Amino acid sequence: MRPVFKLFAYALSGLLLAVPAAAQEQDAIFADYNAMRSEMDRLIQRRNIQDLMLRFGGADEMTIQQLDNLDAQVDRLYPDDFQNVAVIRRVTLENGFSQELLAYWTGYSYLYAYVFYHDRGDEVISINFRFNSDFATLSGLF
Repeated sequence: MRPVFKLFAYALSGLLLAVPAAAQEQDAIFADYNAMRSEMDRLIQRRNIQDLMLRFGGADEMTIQQLDNLDAQVDRLYPDDFQNVAVIRRVTLENGFSQELLAYWTGYSYLYAYVFYHDRGDEVISINFRFNSDFATLSGLF
């Protein structure tokens, strides 16, 4: 029984070591915070959901068909480009980590975006990105 446990532990440790490397390859890397926000704002305001998800982490999580469906759904819910953007909440954590909740709107149509990122001084990495039409869904991440 003990050799099986060792084999399992070895396999698990190999998996755990592989996860961060894979995650780093998928993270969105930017020159600085302003570059990250500029790209995020541009893609969301124009409702360019496929490029947004590919750039901010959806490339490995969604198929092209799922991206097409999501893009079509956003176009149905938000037929006009967003004209306004504002940071609703920003929490600065330790060692360069931060999280933000942003609102994008035109008229009475609102879309919310959440980004968890790491400012490493020479680059900013978007670690987790989500968007939703429901404020409570993303506000609950804080």
